Order: sequence, then structure tokens, then C-alpha cells
Amino acid sequence: MAGWNSIIFDDPTSGHPMLPQVVQVMRCIYTAVNPERPPPFTVDIWWHSLSLSYQVQESGREPSIVILNLREGEPHQPAMDTHFMINLNTMRVHDKFQDHRFPVPQEILPVLGELKEYVRSIVRGRWEAKEAQNRETARRLEKEREEQRNRVQAFCRGLVENGFIDEDDASHFSGDSLNCPVCSARQTSCNMCKVISCSNGDCEVSSAIPIVQCSNHHNTIFCTSCLDLPGSLPRLGKCPMCARWFCSSELQWCIGRPVSNDGTGLSPPNIDVTRLHSARPLSCRTIACMDKTRESGKNGRHCCNARCWSRVGTATCSDCVTQDSFACPCGQYWTCGGCEAQASSASGFITCPGCHRHFCSSSCSYIGTCELCNHVEPCRDCIRNGKSVEEEHTMFMCQGCKGLLCETCSDLDEKTCCRCDQSICKLCAHEEDDSDCPDIVCDYCRGSGDQYDYEDMAYGDEYMAYGDYL
Repeated sequence: MAGWNSIIFDDPTSGHPMLPQVVQVMRCIYTAVNPERPPPFTVDIWWHSLSLSYQVQESGREPSIVILNLREGEPHQPAMDTHFMINLNTMRVHDKFQDHRFPVPQEILPVLGELKEYVRSIVRGRWEAKEAQNRETARRLEKEREEQRNRVQAFCRGLVENGFIDEDDASHFSGDSLNCPVCSARQTSCNMCKVISCSNGDCEVSSAIPIVQCSNHHNTIFCTSCLDLPGSLPRLGKCPMCARWFCSSELQWCIGRPVSNDGTGLSPPNIDVTRLHSARPLSCRTIACMDKTRESGKNGRHCCNARCWSRVGTATCSDCVTQDSFACPCGQYWTCGGCEAQASSASGFITCPGCHRHFCSSSCSYIGTCELCNHVEPCRDCIRNGKSVEEEHTMFMCQGCKGLLCETCSDLDEKTCCRCDQSICKLCAHEEDDSDCPDIVCDYCRGSGDQYDYEDMAYGDEYMAYGDYL
């Protein structure tokens, strides 16, 4: 038997269309049982809560039983006990407190009929809605089956035209079949155009109508005609190392360097721009394939230029790197040379006064630049080789803030931390007050309070020591 469904009436302001009827029934029953006691005025959540409960027939079309429960709250207890049960099928009342049964008063028979009809309309409405949904589902499924039959027939006609089967085989092949008429393997179809092919890779049909499937997501299936996605990477790509197909997000790509001078900025892979090659998968994300790609020299590199055309893809293949590419000796910065603003980005580079090579920025770990006057010292290679330049300065590195200052800007004897008595640079010196002679405190003492590490506040001796430290 199905479970009970209930409509609760415990809020006098709910506006429920049956609230006046249930209140009328409640007042009538209480008056009939005890005429000398005033009946409850209305419903409420604490003392008089009513519930219209019902069960539904197995067919779902009609209620099998409808009960109106008149419940009362217990003093000092957050609970309700049912006092009267009114059976709307038999029109009898059960006083559960006195275990007494009696017919409902004649005056409320029409009202109880309204409540029963209200429940019936709810049940019938739900049944009709479910039936309508079932009819719609059946209609949709039949339409899908008919479309599938038409696709299978088109599939067979194509096999006849290409000589894979003859007319007699095609005429006896069922439109509801899910197997290949050539090898009996399972059919497969494209998620986009629904064209049918054979799932058996060794079957000649699968070669004639190529459909590919993601190795990780077996429900992601496309024919080769539907792989391209306008304005984005192809839906699937084939790893050149393991020869398996993957979703585009699971591959490293190069979208191809634009060959026109005005098309080197950011642009989606498939817009109307002439490129050196179409979107090309370089490797899947497995460690084995990425290692093989690096060993073969066909791995992609990430250009550090924020306006590079490759930022829409994921990397730059070796074919798209030009002779203008730039790799900083620090190993942290590389540009492909074929992207927009390559020349202008060079203005942000710094040049070694010894070997005249370019380096990526003032924060490059391979060369020192004074953080106050931007004076550039020779790079690490020049220092290692003992190469001297005019106006060479000694570069110091503060062990506290790690900042670099040239000899002119360092002023080692000028500032001392008032707490730890260590020499500090201008970059990490802080004045503690606004007086004419303020106390100077270092970053370490300022942040650590009374706990000081004197060793960390010492300076490196000279730039040669800085180079060895790196």
C-alpha cells in the first residue's frame, strides 16, 4: 500500500483555499462533543493543528481513503495528539481520547464532500500530468527510433554504394539493428551529426567512415568532419606519441604562428587568419608521452610575452619559433620571436656592460641591478671570467631584505638598526617616529619584536660573493 500524503493546516494566515472549510468542520465537531465549551476559533501551530491525509489507489487515478485529523497540542510539550479522526469515505468520526465513534453531523456533510473532492482533484491532476509526461516520453522515443532507423538505412545505402554489401544484404538488414552489417560489431555514431560507422577499428567500414573516441571519456565520440570547433581548438586531437585520441583540454597544442605581419596578436585558432599550420597536438598529458616529446625535440615551449599569439593555444612548437626568439641566460624567460611587440618588449631588457648580452629584467637572477639607481653590473659569466668594464661598481646584497645596491647607493656606514645594532641598507631601513633624529629599525626587528637573529642582518662582502651565492 502506498504511503500517506498530508496537507497541514496550522497557519491561520496561509490563505489555503480549504482553510475555511476545515476550520468550520473543527468548530462543528468540538461543539457537537461538548456544547458547553467554546470551540477553537481557528488553527494554530501550538494547540489546534489539522491535517488532511490520504492514500492513492494503485492506478494512481483516485484517492483510496481520505482522513481529516483534528490534532491538539499537549501542555508544556512540543507535540500534537490526534483527538478526532474523520473518515471522509464513511463519514464517521473517531474520538480517540474517548475511543468513541459516531456519524458526522449533517450540517457539515457538504463541507466534507468539498474536502474529499479537493483531494480527488489533486490526485487526478497528478495522474493526468504523469500520463501526459509518459505520452510525451513515448512520442519522443518513437521519434528517436524513427530517426535512428532512417540513419541506419542511410548507413546501409552508403555501404552498398561503396561496395561493402550488396542490395540483397541491405534489404534484409533491420533498421532497428545496432550492429555493423559487415563484421557484426557494435555500431557507433558521432555525437554531433549522428552519422553511423563501425566501432571495430579493424573493420573496413570504420576506415571508410572514420569516427574517433576520447580515450578517457568513452561517450565523447565525433566523426572527423565534426572535430573542428569554430573559434576554438578541435574537439578531439590525436597524440603524436601514443597515437591515442583525447579531448582538446587533455592535450598540449600549438595553434600555428600567423604568417601575416598584422595578425600576430591574440586570436582564436580558427578565425580567418593565415597560419603556418593548423592547430596541432604536440603531446598528451601522460608523463611518458611528454618525456618522448622532449627527447624528440618536438615539445612546445611557453612564450613569456603576454601578447603572444600562442597564449590562445598552449605552447609554441619548434616550427613556429623564429630567429628573433630570445632566451634569457637565467632560464626563466623565453619568447618565441614571432609574436607581436617582440621588439618593443626588448625595451624592458637590461644589457650586460661586459658581454653586451640582453637579460630579461632587473629581477633577473643572472645579473645584478641596483634597486635605487638602476646601475647594471656585469653578468655572472663576465664575473666568472674576470672580465672588467669601465665604471665598475661593487654590488652589495642585504641579507635581511635580499635587495641589491651598488657601492654608491649602499652607504654601509650611514644606517644601523637601533635594536640589533646591525648595518642595514636603505631598502629595509624604517624610521620609528617623525622626530628630527628618528630611530632606525630593520625589517627583521620591526616584524619580530624582541627576537633578533644577528647573523641574518649581515651584509655580503662584495658582488663577487653575491655571484657565488647565486
